[in-house]
Amino acid sequence: MSPSDPIKLRSNGYRSSESVRERVKRRAVNALRRRGMAWGILALSLVLTAVIWHQTDRHIERRNQERFAYRIAEIETSIEERMLEYEQVLRDGSAFWHASQHVSRQEWHDYVETGQIHEHFPGIQAFAFAKVIAPNELQTHIDSVRAEGFSEYRVYPQSDRDFYTSIIYIEPFDWRNQRAFGYDMYSEPVRREAMQRAARTGRATISGKITLLQETEEDVQAGVLCYLPVYEKGTEVATPGQREESLKGWVYAAFRIDDLMRGIVGSDVSDISFRIWDAVMDSNPQRIYSSGSDGGDRFAESDKGYCHRSALTVSGRDWIVDFATTPSFFDVDDNNIRAIVVICGLVIDLLLFLFVLSIGNQRESAVELARKMTVDLKESEARTRSILENASDAILSVNADGVVSVANDAAQWMFLPKLAKRGEADLVDVQFGDLISGLSFADMIDVSRAYQSLEHRNDDGIAVRCRRDDGTQFPCRMSIGPFDGGEGYIVIARDETARIAFAKELAETNRQLVKASHKAGMAEVATSVLHDVGNSLTGVSTSSNLIAAMLEDSAVSTLSRAIDVMNEHRDDLSDYLQNDKQGKRLPDFLTQIASTLDREKQRLEEENRHLGDHVGHIDRIIRAQQDQASSSIVLTREFAAELMEQAALVNLGRHSEFEIAIERDLDSSATIVTDRNKVLQILINFVANAQDAVREIDDVPRQVHLSTRIRGDYVEFAVTDNGPGIAKDVLPKLKQFGFTTKNDGHGFGLHSCDLTAKALQGRLEIENNESGRGACFRLVLPLVLSREIEFEKVCAIQLEEDADSPFDDAHASENLAEM
Repeated sequence: MSPSDPIKLRSNGYRSSESVRERVKRRAVNALRRRGMAWGILALSLVLTAVIWHQTDRHIERRNQERFAYRIAEIETSIEERMLEYEQVLRDGSAFWHASQHVSRQEWHDYVETGQIHEHFPGIQAFAFAKVIAPNELQTHIDSVRAEGFSEYRVYPQSDRDFYTSIIYIEPFDWRNQRAFGYDMYSEPVRREAMQRAARTGRATISGKITLLQETEEDVQAGVLCYLPVYEKGTEVATPGQREESLKGWVYAAFRIDDLMRGIVGSDVSDISFRIWDAVMDSNPQRIYSSGSDGGDRFAESDKGYCHRSALTVSGRDWIVDFATTPSFFDVDDNNIRAIVVICGLVIDLLLFLFVLSIGNQRESAVELARKMTVDLKESEARTRSILENASDAILSVNADGVVSVANDAAQWMFLPKLAKRGEADLVDVQFGDLISGLSFADMIDVSRAYQSLEHRNDDGIAVRCRRDDGTQFPCRMSIGPFDGGEGYIVIARDETARIAFAKELAETNRQLVKASHKAGMAEVATSVLHDVGNSLTGVSTSSNLIAAMLEDSAVSTLSRAIDVMNEHRDDLSDYLQNDKQGKRLPDFLTQIASTLDREKQRLEEENRHLGDHVGHIDRIIRAQQDQASSSIVLTREFAAELMEQAALVNLGRHSEFEIAIERDLDSSATIVTDRNKVLQILINFVANAQDAVREIDDVPRQVHLSTRIRGDYVEFAVTDNGPGIAKDVLPKLKQFGFTTKNDGHGFGLHSCDLTAKALQGRLEIENNESGRGACFRLVLPLVLSREIEFEKVCAIQLEEDADSPFDDAHASENLAEM
């Protein structure tokens, strides 16, 4: 018999007990017939259980339907409220245009950046302004935009039209949004329909389903646009015709619909799925969003879930929203409750039935008790023998001389696999010591006794190596114990080969998981910092509002009125205070005001302390995060030319009014293994300082030259300008902490860059050009940064400015040297 054979109960008493069970069964049937009341009570209780189960099922169903309706209302409300917030953003943009004589590109950029629209209103791909252009003004418009530095600007698509529109300002002005720069949205039917409705109604209007120009070949999403018209200042816009004639352009927001919905309802909605259809453009609605990739099967009517269709009007457009539950919507406990009701009901029914039945069966039970105990004993013995024969562990009986007297099938297969395959295995009369490598059976007994006396021991037994009949050895765990009341020992052995292999595999898996968890854990840091700062900012806002409310309701105004009364009676003040009815109350009134002002002062001081505590907490959070962020280097292989181009792109538009020319001499083949972000920090500082320096000259064209090249085992990044240069007495001080040549500088920009360069095993080189005009800033870094370097804190100063601090240290021009 092999371990894979089915279990066979070998009981000598089973067949002999067949007639006994038949007699017991016949007596039980006769007893039940005589006791019909017990059956009647059982039937009634079963009916009652069915009724209770049905009511429970209806309650669960009703609760799920109510929860489904609540989730629908919750999602619909989230969409409507968020879209109203986006409409308000558009109204603010329209008001900005209406309140200004002229809005420049930089002003539009500053407005969007200051308002932090993309941070506070996630889902907006672009926030832009599209201008209406008359045909006779088209070329003039193109020339004016090109004069701003956009030499390839054009209004497209190019064709003759009654009038043109062009996207002239779009933020953020990144590579994706630049693809829409100059596009005439009025040339496309879906966009034109929404623009016309917005212009005629004067209200925010959402377009139908489109594909944004910003889309690439990857992760393509449906898009919608929301327009709000901007009219010429001082014109009549009472009628649709007047609005169209006064139209100046549109402020609009572009949405990638998947990103928009993730920003509204989040990305972890798993209990309910929904789809949004645009029901305006065609008789057949167009699907613009689906929260899942189920292909629509989930929205079909079925007995396993719910579905619902709603109509939403969002910014003047009708959307149809289909909702459907997902499998995770239904609580697993619901089915458990149903099962518990059934099981508990059946158990109670059965117990009640048995209780009633036992009243008539007490006598018969007493008679059968002895016989039942006998049968149970035989069955217990049979089960015990079966368990021993079918156990997966080897179980052996060994006499005091170390000879095996009994062995189960698992022992035969463990120690004699070759013979067991042929059915010839027999461990009886085998010396047990022959099965163990390096130990006799007597040694095993001594080891076992010593092991049992240990206070802290492994309950799995003793670890030994055993032999098989094919000559191989294997690890094994053994437990040895003496027979109770007799001579000999029971040995239980377990082959550890598979467990050890599994433990090795598990250890390797754990190592990989720990490695992965270290990488994944960094994502929680930013979330924690944002959460803590957000909580503190809430406290700042609360304290500020309380202080404003206290000042508005202050008793100072009441004191002013009392002073006016005293001034009116300046000449007869003593008589007024002693004899006049109102004058007699004036001192008490002033005393009351003084007490009130004192309480107000204490409350203001308390709120001011709270405000300071919140600001200090934010400062500590930022300092702690900067400490943590500055202590690690992330090595990647980068193209040196790409890093320099990225630094120039970050400074694109800086001092655009001075027409600064950027020249490049970049080695496109040079690569470097370093920390990308820290190198960019230094290069961005260099480019910004160079642009600051050349803005002060006007006798020659302003130029900034960027170059990269390989110098032996190093890469050199150089930024050269033709500005006034650096004063000789200033040049040695530029890297010193606290030294600055700017009125609004802090004096740690170049100091921080110098420390960062040293941490990257490089250096900064600053010198005036040999031509006598301008200066050159160089960053020299090794081609490969050693991974064994321990990057410690390179600067103990924590920046308190979060926007301009990297550009504080422009090299000193002649003008700055005089300050």
